[in-house]
Amino acid sequence: MSTADEPRPSEAEPTVICPTCGDAALWKANANRPFCSLTCRLVDLGVWLDEGYRVPGDDSGNVS
Repeated sequence: MSTADEPRPSEAEPTVICPTCGDAALWKANANRPFCSLTCRLVDLGVWLDEGYRVPGDDSGNVS
């Protein structure tokens, strides 16, 4: 599925910025929100699965 098949936002409809690509995405009637497309949603999932999102922590290995 290409992004040409996705609905494009108009000025009257509420939009959000896609966290993956930065494009405007419709909020209502968007099954992939907050992403603009299924592709961006799957890219984000891949980063999660590859443990690309990490919270910095203490490297000493001590657990309190």
